Amino acid sequence: MRVETVRFGTLEVADDQIFTFPMGLLGFANHKEFLIIDHTHESPFKWMQSCEDPELAFILTDPLFFRADYHIAARKGELQVIDPSDEIDLVVSVIMTVPDDPKDMSANLLAPLVFNMANRLGMQYVLTNNRYPVKYYVMREKDPSVPDPTGAAELRSISLR
Repeated sequence: MRVETVRFGTLEVADDQIFTFPMGLLGFANHKEFLIIDHTHESPFKWMQSCEDPELAFILTDPLFFRADYHIAARKGELQVIDPSDEIDLVVSVIMTVPDDPKDMSANLLAPLVFNMANRLGMQYVLTNNRYPVKYYVMREKDPSVPDPTGAAELRSISLR
């Protein structure tokens, strides 16, 4: 599949590299297919590029890189659109907003993205509690208990109930 992008030019990708969001994203319901691209190999950030709109891309990261206590306990039924058979297949990312001043960089912790790596389906999961904000200012509110990012992969940010 050929994906046209503003940031990365034309990309040739295999169908199994595409994530499908059956319900789209908040504010982008008509965008269903996305490609995940590493920002750099050393960076904790990734790009989620729309396969349908060359200009639409989001910066993502694992919330555990800056919030060691970030955790979602979801019911299987709430995630049924991505058919979660095993929580080990689920990966959580949050959408970042990166303005001109990096000190104002924020993460949307209230509406994370949940990816099912087994079937390449994704969804935006809006939390119903007020535990996490829509705008968590990463540089201002840095959690000192966050482990080194290389160890963050051992932690789980989602569990199924």
